[in-house]
Amino acid sequence: MKEDHVLLSIAVLGGTGKEGKGLAYRWARAGYHVLIGSRTEEKAVAAAKEVSDMLGEGVSVMGMDNSQAAKDANIIVLTVPYSAHRTTLESVKDDLKGKILVDVTVPLV
Repeated sequence: MKEDHVLLSIAVLGGTGKEGKGLAYRWARAGYHVLIGSRTEEKAVAAAKEVSDMLGEGVSVMGMDNSQAAKDANIIVLTVPYSAHRTTLESVKDDLKGKILVDVTVPLV
């Protein structure tokens, strides 16, 4: 019997920081299509290249702005600092409808 597999795409918003990049690395290594999001596309593209270079060929990591990453992914993971939490969520709220959101923000100030 042939199985149909759907490649899950995971967007890591704030994926240019240590936590986000670390999660992106692990999910890409596990075979998921990873979208690294940032406020600026340039930072996201650089972070995606860094993760891809560490893992070599055969991984799927792309960088883009937070809004595009949220639109294109099945699962969204929020890894921004607490100070950027509200602003980031407000900027992508329309892109999150019907999707799974995992928030790893630690609200310590």
